[in-house]
Amino acid sequence: MRVLSTPESDCTDKTLNCQQAHVLRTRHWIGNNLWSPHPVLEAQLLDMDARQWPQLEELLHALLKAVALPDRFCQCLPGINGRGTVVVEASEAALGRSLLQHALELLVLEPIERAKQWAGALGRIRHVIDEECLGPSTACIANAALQRHLPAYRLFPKGNLVQLGMGAAQQRIWTAESDMTGAIAQDIASNKALTKRLLANAGIPTPQGDFATSPAQAWHIAQGLGLPVVVKPLDGNRARGVSLDLMDQASVETAWQLAKREGTQVLVERCIRGYEHRVLVVGDFVVAATRGETLGVVGDGQSTVAQLVEAQINQHPRCLIDNTLERIELSTDAKVQGELLRQQLDAQSIPAQGQQVVLLRTGNLTVDCTDEVHPDIARNAVMAARTIGLDIAGIDMVVQDIRRPLLEQGGAIVEVNAGPSLLMHLYPVHGKPRAVGEAICSHLFPHPDDGQIPLVGVLAGQASGQRIAQTLGLWLQSQAFYTGVASGADMYLQGTPMPQPVSQAPSAGQRVLMHRAVTAAVIAQNMTTAVQAGWAYAHCDVAIICPDDTDLDSSMQQRVLAAQLRAVRPGGMAVLGTGCHQLESLALTCLGQITWVDADENHPLLQSHRRVNGRVAFVRDGRVVCAQGAQETYLPLPQRMGEWAVHEWLAVAAAGWAMQWPLSVLDVMAQQIVAPNRKD
Repeated sequence: MRVLSTPESDCTDKTLNCQQAHVLRTRHWIGNNLWSPHPVLEAQLLDMDARQWPQLEELLHALLKAVALPDRFCQCLPGINGRGTVVVEASEAALGRSLLQHALELLVLEPIERAKQWAGALGRIRHVIDEECLGPSTACIANAALQRHLPAYRLFPKGNLVQLGMGAAQQRIWTAESDMTGAIAQDIASNKALTKRLLANAGIPTPQGDFATSPAQAWHIAQGLGLPVVVKPLDGNRARGVSLDLMDQASVETAWQLAKREGTQVLVERCIRGYEHRVLVVGDFVVAATRGETLGVVGDGQSTVAQLVEAQINQHPRCLIDNTLERIELSTDAKVQGELLRQQLDAQSIPAQGQQVVLLRTGNLTVDCTDEVHPDIARNAVMAARTIGLDIAGIDMVVQDIRRPLLEQGGAIVEVNAGPSLLMHLYPVHGKPRAVGEAICSHLFPHPDDGQIPLVGVLAGQASGQRIAQTLGLWLQSQAFYTGVASGADMYLQGTPMPQPVSQAPSAGQRVLMHRAVTAAVIAQNMTTAVQAGWAYAHCDVAIICPDDTDLDSSMQQRVLAAQLRAVRPGGMAVLGTGCHQLESLALTCLGQITWVDADENHPLLQSHRRVNGRVAFVRDGRVVCAQGAQETYLPLPQRMGEWAVHEWLAVAAAGWAMQWPLSVLDVMAQQIVAPNRKD
């Protein structure tokens, strides 16, 4: 699940043990990093047999596929003397460590023993996913945003509150609720009686019913409505406490007890004949629909109901791998117990060969029927969501045939759900999955540039980067942007330094992009910080690279430079200083345009780049010249450079010129620069 998470201990070293290999150190990057634009766990291994590296990579891929994460990046890079590096894409550090630990433990087992331990390892990894990672509904929306090159920040550990997009252009989601989901609409949807009244007022068919304050009153209401009836909690969800097709007093009174445990009040409604359907409405459109099927088991004449449930449901791939089928716990599931009682069965009963045993009549929506939805069904579903006031809604309706108009077949809308689960649309048992995450993301960000703000990334030495970033920040402020600047661990809003946050907070760059007032941002860091913490952003409009003196070896420097260039979005600009042979060779990999800067107009790199109509910046006659082909633009060069290096000022000027910022502002800033220890 490719989501940037608020770090708990993002770069903390951890030590894991296995029977042979030894994991010396792990590091988790929460976003764009040296390995990938997505979060990864990097582990340094000791004492690995050279022949085991391919097997370890194969095992990691197999584990990822088995827990429904088949497209995740994974690589094993052997070194010398049993050392090497493992990199595995993981949204959370705990998930990456669990995958690696279990892969190493399985690696040293014989094939027969490995097969025995496989299911247990998967179960433990899935437990980590359930406890640590985003839920599937939230994750699919967040991943859709990432595909649009928008950041997705998890705002709290172990929570489903996620920010999509940057600064003031962001939207937040919480499961399938969004910033557009009103609190009033959410409260209405949680009140089934109020929902029914509003739907009925709008002319939308709903089942008749009334409240029951006791089992006896439930039976009295059922007799008045006419059997069969449905009994359900007023404010329940996910079909908890809902009992369908009740035909006798004992069933109704038992169902009242079940519903009362799940809600504050109990509704008794006329039972609508047909199949349960869930229609997902996003904005003004139906984007997915599923049909329910009865969940049950088939007797073999030998096994008890409990044994059949374990073999046919709890061990089913849908239950073990993608969680589209929930485990059935017979000892605690009162709803299933009630269904068995209606069939005069219990957990220890032994159904006959071929006997169908119903466990659940509702909540098991597994058949995709999106392409079959009749326009009248879609119109009523959209109107139901609009009537309640929801931008994203799961409309529960009962109809005989979703291909026919609603009223014609006596169907009805029985419930409207805020924050509906998307799992049934992502992993239907029958039919094709639906791109509901993309649909919701397009609803939140209708236009290609929505969710983005102007962003400049600076890779330079600490002091150099701070000068460049703060100057660019002032330039953006002059254009009425509310500007956030991050330099190292420091954060500035409109030029004012912000207090340092508590420990385990996001990086300064992330904090800038999370701020809901920020309409433009500049984020600067040096190479060492980039290696240790990665980047706060996956894409930027402008990247300024002024290679600094560092202790990093040449191969690591090359990886840092390549990652920064990779972050420039298509159509963006990379402003590069000359003098770094690695940067000169890597510039061809940049998806944006290139501007080379050097004080010397006759530098060979500037000359060759200008000949092919490339952009360059240099100094001539005491002025900055920004040129493309034969066209030249003149900008100021401070008379007293102070602490500034010429290539730093050139980078600032070239960036503003490339972005078509008002160049007159640079004159004022140039006049404000003074030499050290001197006053005007």
